[in-house]
Amino acid sequence: MKRKYAARSSWKRIIERNYRELYMETESFIGYVTRLDMIQVTHSLHVRYSEQVIQLVGDGYSWLQQFPSGKKHVVTTMFDEHGKIVQTYVDICLRHGRDANGIYWDDLFLDLVLLPSGECLILDADELEAALRAGEIKRTQYDGAWREIDRLREQMRTSDVVPGTLAYAHHALLSDA
Repeated sequence: MKRKYAARSSWKRIIERNYRELYMETESFIGYVTRLDMIQVTHSLHVRYSEQVIQLVGDGYSWLQQFPSGKKHVVTTMFDEHGKIVQTYVDICLRHGRDANGIYWDDLFLDLVLLPSGECLILDADELEAALRAGEIKRTQYDGAWREIDRLREQMRTSDVVPGTLAYAHHALLSDA
């Protein structure tokens, strides 16, 4: 299991950045929200899903992270330089919170990606399996990761909420304007 931090201060690819965070308690969300604006980067980052290539990092891109209180996941919504969502990435985690280094999550390897097309992908199941075999995680943590994926997929399937609505609102809230 690896501890990751929202500020991504170790990322050398970001030359100029702006990072903000906020703790919120509203009717629709309780938890931390962070925004990382990548003003200038050394080079872009692209990922391939089947036949589709998506840019995730570039000059003017921003990443919004939502850390919902009491949940076993962290949602990263990635925006292009025009403020359009390019993907939503959900890290399944053991826990998230704040320590002396900032807002963190303890990653449980398994991830869920929601593309603007509505396509939903499960990633890194092989990494979760390998971590279990290597003794890096316990069987209860492995089972919990799959339960969280199932819960999130069911929530997406049955929800009346348009994906991204809360992300756009939080993104605007943490903007410089």
